Amino acid sequence: MPECRMCGNPRPSNVIPLCPSCARKDWIVMEELHEGTGLIGGNDCRLCSNRCRVENEGLCRIRYREGNRIKARSSSRRALLHSYLDPLPTNCCNSWFCQGSRKRGYNLAVFYYGCNFDCLYCQNWEHKLVERAKLVSIEDMLKKALNDSVRCICHFGGSPEPQLPFALNLSRRVLEERDDVMICWEWNGAGHEKLVLKAGKLSSISGGTVKFDLKAWNSNLHKILTGRDNTDVLKNFESLFYSYPDVLSATTLLVPYYVDAKEVERIAKFISSFDPEMPYSLLVFHPDYRLIDLPVTPKEQVIQCYNSAKKHLKNVNIGNIHLIGLV
Repeated sequence: MPECRMCGNPRPSNVIPLCPSCARKDWIVMEELHEGTGLIGGNDCRLCSNRCRVENEGLCRIRYREGNRIKARSSSRRALLHSYLDPLPTNCCNSWFCQGSRKRGYNLAVFYYGCNFDCLYCQNWEHKLVERAKLVSIEDMLKKALNDSVRCICHFGGSPEPQLPFALNLSRRVLEERDDVMICWEWNGAGHEKLVLKAGKLSSISGGTVKFDLKAWNSNLHKILTGRDNTDVLKNFESLFYSYPDVLSATTLLVPYYVDAKEVERIAKFISSFDPEMPYSLLVFHPDYRLIDLPVTPKEQVIQCYNSAKKHLKNVNIGNIHLIGLV
């Protein structure tokens, strides 16, 4: 096994130069691992909480510079996305408790290109290929969404934050025509706070859900895994709870050896401070994107994480459980 750059002990991945312990102590390798994260914290773009300085493109590649002007590849009337009708019940992360899974019909799954994170293990990494994405109009999506067989709309990706103006517009217009469609969101949670609250309101009105992917608790580890700090994620989670507490749920992907029982317990304790009955899913990891040298989450780690979460939360689920042979 390779050695940790800081302590010299073995580390589980060739990609991350730090062992799990040192990854919680320092994030100095973040920019080495994540191209473009140096753009975060400017004032050129306010689509999400990144507030990117757009020199060529923003981190999500939705905003870009052309001469002295900053332009967008999407708007409230068009977006870079792929959509499909998914028969209910679906295999979405919230299917184990969501009311939509008890209905007959279809979920309109809307996959947005672009993301304001750069996760090393991204399991939908195709979102980065924005040059291959189809530019879809609001009118085309309304035709799909207003089909009588559609029972819910799930905005995911990538992550919908960089294209929230379109997603919000679509959702609002659907609810103006129908009162029997649920609006759901699966995201990293680092959107612009005002837009996040607007999304939460639409879910609350329609009986839908908002799933935060809480990727790690330790801020240094979070930066190493995603290229982003988790401060705004946690802040948005809190804001949404105090505005629309009925919509919230959370997941955590159990990255082998790094996102362990200690990380999960801190996340579970945070969630429990708002509502100990809030649904929380632990997702078994499978190798993808840049972390293909890590294994599927070891069964022992999954069990330890589940037990840690159950100390604080009543409704804990394990997703992708088939990967470790427990079903």
